[in-house]
Amino acid sequence: MKATNVESLFGLLDEAIKLLQTEAELSYIEALSETLENLSFEGKAQQVEGLPSNEAVERLNSLYKKMNLDALDKEIIRKSIQLTFIKATKEDKLQMNHQMTPDTIAYLIAYFIGEIKKDKTEKLHVSDLTAGTGNLLNIVVTHLANRGNEVTAEAVDNDDLLISVAANSGSLLGLSEKIHYTHSDSLQELLIAPSDIVVSDFPIGYYPVNERAKNYQTAFSEGNSFAHFLMFEQNVNYLKESGWGIFIVPSDIFETDKSSVLMGWLKENVHIQAFLSLPADLFHKNGMKKSIIIVQKNGEKSIQAEQVLLGEIPDLKNAQKMQSFLDIFHNWSAKMI
Repeated sequence: MKATNVESLFGLLDEAIKLLQTEAELSYIEALSETLENLSFEGKAQQVEGLPSNEAVERLNSLYKKMNLDALDKEIIRKSIQLTFIKATKEDKLQMNHQMTPDTIAYLIAYFIGEIKKDKTEKLHVSDLTAGTGNLLNIVVTHLANRGNEVTAEAVDNDDLLISVAANSGSLLGLSEKIHYTHSDSLQELLIAPSDIVVSDFPIGYYPVNERAKNYQTAFSEGNSFAHFLMFEQNVNYLKESGWGIFIVPSDIFETDKSSVLMGWLKENVHIQAFLSLPADLFHKNGMKKSIIIVQKNGEKSIQAEQVLLGEIPDLKNAQKMQSFLDIFHNWSAKMI
């Protein structure tokens, strides 16, 4: 039976991934990456040095045909791939920094961008320098394109498996002509164009390459520097003047004993326009509460909001409270933009 919805497509993807796992002795995420690559290139299983076996190749190709991807809505494909990655997160015990940005947060960020960039005819270049599997960037680019903007984008990540998942997912979602993918340490010099908007779900922790960190004003004078401080600076480096950055950060980013390093740099380079705490129940599993910060890079067209928007985003499942919050954001952005 051909796939017709998220549940049936996920079932076929999962079966194909597990078959590859067994045949080639791969982790779930490795088998997922290879599965998406097969589907992106002619929808046929690739055989290297006799693996997978001829029998397995025949079975995989049968599963790929049943997926019926050409006839499926792109959102069904995206959600099904998302479920396979969530399974990979659990099976392979992927570290927190490799986990996918949830849909609810990604759609909220897409809404914020739509409110800030109200001109639906404007050409926009968007980047995500910690793209991971690309879920956040895919949702943002699709949202802007669906409302009429001509959009191009850059996705960068230092993990070869994650950027492979992102690139092949993008291909299956029809986004490969809009998004360019780069496998690189995002804190190296990047050959990408400055963006109108940067989005990022920052990796949290220490950056181990001190020699490279020294190139950044947000680096610590001694010891390893915070990766999320350095990524904040690097993202703004690749913003156009007066461009916008929307980032997912630890809620206590300004409360550590090192925060003065970041704050000093921020005051010289950007306007902090909003700082909004995300609902705590989204992060109960890892215990780290996160927030969304919205900044605008200094430039001729940038201006500090009369009132920085501060507060907590309500329970995303509470429709009434969420609508009230969205109304507040709409009114705030209308006064500022």
